[in-house]
Amino acid sequence: MGKSNSHPMDKEMMNNLVKYVIGKPFPRKHIVMDVDDVYGIRVFSPSQILESTKGTNNNTRLLITFQNRENCKIFASKEAPGFWKSTPKRKSIFDANKRHIGNIKISWYYYYNVDDGRDKSSSRLRKSEWQIREYYLASKYLPQSKVERKNVLLTMMIKTKAANNNNDKSDEKMQRIIFDKQEILQSLQCLQL
Repeated sequence: MGKSNSHPMDKEMMNNLVKYVIGKPFPRKHIVMDVDDVYGIRVFSPSQILESTKGTNNNTRLLITFQNRENCKIFASKEAPGFWKSTPKRKSIFDANKRHIGNIKISWYYYYNVDDGRDKSSSRLRKSEWQIREYYLASKYLPQSKVERKNVLLTMMIKTKAANNNNDKSDEKMQRIIFDKQEILQSLQCLQL
């Protein structure tokens, strides 16, 4: 299943998720986001998530989604400027009594460097500083009679490095790619009319 993770932030997020699933309010500022049941949050780039949500700061978002985690797949669209790639291991979280609460799946956002004028297929793939941590409960942790909200995933998107000139440039690149693609699609739609 994966190794045990004792990071305090992860334990806090998992405990908050347990409370939310049994019907209590989520204690931190968050967004409940409607996502594709199969692909979840992974259909969005970091820029799209930042634009469509509000957070306590520019580098973190807490998103609650409702989806069946068994159906979750990786999404790599040909139109997207990049994609989320998950690490192969899930990390397990345990409560104070050493019972398995749930798991974390960590993904990094990769994007294509198209600054040199080459198209995406021949450009270099780069790992960004954006990470998502998807928290989900083990199905055996809570009795079904206590579960009020089913198929809940808590996703935390964070920028892992402090912003500097290089990071700002990579954010600008991703944003520019998105706008360029939107303009091309709008132009094509106008031509079809």
